[in-house]
Amino acid sequence: MMRAFRAELVKTLRRRVLVVAAVATTAFAVGGAGIVLAAAQPRTSATPGRGATLEALGAAGGGTEVFRTAVSFSGFFVFVAFVGAVAVEFGRGTFRTMLVRQPRRLRLLAGKMAALLAFAAGLLAVAEAATWVAARFMAPSFAIDTESWTSTAALGAGIADYAAVAAWVTGYAVLGMTLAVLVRSVPIALAGGIAWAGPFEHLVQDAWEPASRLFPGLVLEAFVAGGTAEVTAGRALLTAAAYAAAGAVVSAMAFTRRDVVG
Repeated sequence: MMRAFRAELVKTLRRRVLVVAAVATTAFAVGGAGIVLAAAQPRTSATPGRGATLEALGAAGGGTEVFRTAVSFSGFFVFVAFVGAVAVEFGRGTFRTMLVRQPRRLRLLAGKMAALLAFAAGLLAVAEAATWVAARFMAPSFAIDTESWTSTAALGAGIADYAAVAAWVTGYAVLGMTLAVLVRSVPIALAGGIAWAGPFEHLVQDAWEPASRLFPGLVLEAFVAGGTAEVTAGRALLTAAAYAAAGAVVSAMAFTRRDVVG
């Protein structure tokens, strides 16, 4: 597993990848902070789970609340990124080559996913810090007090927000891996992922209220938003964890039992 982990890190830590990640993170931090701060409303008029309130942003955890809220709208991109990262190995035939060096398939798949999640964890830490800084500069323009953002309580809130977002990313990563392992075709996997995580779930949600509590993408959105009017954060986490566990089992069975060609 460690050999697969190190090999994947070599690919993700290339200069071009790091430059693209840095540019994307900066754009996300500035753009996300501006959008969240501009959209904030008083608690009495805000919809639960649909954006940050002015009261929440003025509290100790307001700085990282901006990050968590901004991230909650990017689940589609996270899901598609992990679908592509795994499916491309089948399309290029690199999984077959790697299995020559590492014939234990579960270790190979686990090592690859662990490296991708480690890279994502580092990127999230940078994004959280950058978003906090951007929000700190912008907040006075929206009459939001940031004095408590540097308190001890703010540090604890920042850690909690980071952990929640990391769990959210892990959920999307496992679901993306499952789709990629089952389909194995980059175009088909991406098309299916885009269709499902993009319009399908939200269209069904508008017509069928239980979808908010049952569909994986919607429950992950609800969890990272801290709960919604339809589902609490705790229930969303349990449902998402069940999906992730099932996805991991299905992926392991499909990857170990089906021939890897290409």
